[in-house]
Amino acid sequence: MSPGARDGGALRDLGVSRATPALAAAFAAAVPAFLLSAAGALLPVVEGGERGLAAGPVVLVVVAALPLVLAGAFAVRGAAVAAAGVLIGAAALAPGRAVLDLQFAAEPSRASRPELYLPSDLYAHSAAPGLWLLVAGHVVTVVAGVLALRARAGGEAGSADGTDPGRRLAVAVSAAVAAAIGLVMQPFTSSEVYLLAQNAFEGPLVAMAGYLLVAAALPVTAAIAVSSGDTDLVRGSLLGAAASAAGLAVPAVVAALGLDTLGLSVGPVLTLAGLAVLVVAALVRMPAAEAAGEDETPVRLPGSVRLRAAAGVGALVAAGCAVIGAVTPQLQTQGSIAAPESPARWSLLAAGLVVGVLGVAMLLPRTAVLVRPVLSVAWVGVLVAGTAVLDTAVTATGSAGGVASSGPGVVWTWIAMFVAAVTACASVVAGAVERDDVDDAAPADAADDAEADDDAADGGAAEADSGRSSVLLLGALVVAGVLTVVAFGLPVFTAPDYVAAGLWARFGTPSWGLLAGTAVVLGGLVLAARSRRAPAVGVLCGAGVVLALHAASFPLSRGEIAGASAGAGFWCAFAAVVVVLVAAMAAALTRPAAGGPVSTGARRKSR
Repeated sequence: MSPGARDGGALRDLGVSRATPALAAAFAAAVPAFLLSAAGALLPVVEGGERGLAAGPVVLVVVAALPLVLAGAFAVRGAAVAAAGVLIGAAALAPGRAVLDLQFAAEPSRASRPELYLPSDLYAHSAAPGLWLLVAGHVVTVVAGVLALRARAGGEAGSADGTDPGRRLAVAVSAAVAAAIGLVMQPFTSSEVYLLAQNAFEGPLVAMAGYLLVAAALPVTAAIAVSSGDTDLVRGSLLGAAASAAGLAVPAVVAALGLDTLGLSVGPVLTLAGLAVLVVAALVRMPAAEAAGEDETPVRLPGSVRLRAAAGVGALVAAGCAVIGAVTPQLQTQGSIAAPESPARWSLLAAGLVVGVLGVAMLLPRTAVLVRPVLSVAWVGVLVAGTAVLDTAVTATGSAGGVASSGPGVVWTWIAMFVAAVTACASVVAGAVERDDVDDAAPADAADDAEADDDAADGGAAEADSGRSSVLLLGALVVAGVLTVVAFGLPVFTAPDYVAAGLWARFGTPSWGLLAGTAVVLGGLVLAARSRRAPAVGVLCGAGVVLALHAASFPLSRGEIAGASAGAGFWCAFAAVVVVLVAAMAAALTRPAAGGPVSTGARRKSR
């Protein structure tokens, strides 16, 4: 063994020794987390309720033990970082699983979890101790993940294995997205009278929130883990997340195969297939492409180009799904009863077309960099309109007594929403890579020091003028933020005998979209205050697009609702669009093109 290898091994041993106390604390929390989950699986979750699957407790205990067994195997082999990664990956999905389990406390008869409870009537049942043990197990799992994260921070980083991060990122995130889509699909088919086979958007609100939290956490965890560049952490985190997600898919498959009244559905099969690919991405080495020659000097990191292209393709896919979801039936009825149509479908169509145009621009090299900040905010327009469209299906299927069932538009709509969220992740990561590209353009030639000083002096004078003018920008951003909260909180239109869902009244399925729109636009306003000129203007334009689409829901829907008139939310959204445009103009006039020496370095590089 070479001296360098021995030194590297010594450093890693030192890092592991430093991380050992924190990792031991993480295991001390992971063990009771498993015991709580196992006890919750063995005890009833509903008072007076029975399981539909006799093997349910065994299956639940086995899948609950997977993260602990994996982490212990890595720890025994001395891979402390990988062991911590397993606990971190499992903890990332635990909050969503806890919310999903709380459906038994809210309305157990609508929880499609026959491995825990098979409803036999429509009476209200109270929660049993098993439910609270399950929830406590998820909470302690999060604690174990936090302690494992501290252990990872206190230890030495693992070494790279020569895998191309871009390839692993693409495979891992794609597999996680496929698995997440399967999670929100129908878990099984059912002929059981009291057991409804519904996808996440047709089911009750609490269960939908839990499924969406798990589905969102899975690809985000995969992306963050792979982006860390630490092979051990990547391996452990992906395996931990896959093991936790398997805790939802495996029981659904076993129930479908073990009960005569249930049938196998595509959803859990797709989830297990995606998780299998995720495991492959964690364990298999993916060789990097050959490095460029010494005489080649690439201008920018290829990662930003690939990420922008991926975001563009994702935007086009989301747009296509949104358009199909808007024009296909959301509901299907039996007999001669006409299925109602959602008045928000035209808003979804408009949002899909807007995102599609941005997706096309993202695929053009000349416009991709300028359009990317717009897309990073505008994607949420699909989510705002999509949740409003799905409200019709959720309401009808939950109260029509079996007369109405979800149509193909429901599937296309939630696929559009999910792909739009994944597209946003790709766009945001591309922005981070772009910032690294600009930071790497710092001045390195000593011969240009005098020029740099002159540029800095000129920049200081310009910054003083900009500081006086930026009061307008900051004021506009504050006003836009207040108007945004009010615009999404109040109804865009009012009508006799019609109460629209909102943030403060009649919180329903559309409220989640409104909440997401508020958060994304407010986040964009905060980011614009700290960004350079082009990104700030782009983000503000994206916020304006979201607010304009929200305001447009009134004229687009007024023909569908008798007596509709503009509400306070419409006027606030309209005013917010105007203020955001003023802020965008102020940013274009007052924001620097690049920050300080970065601007100088970038100019030198372009010469």
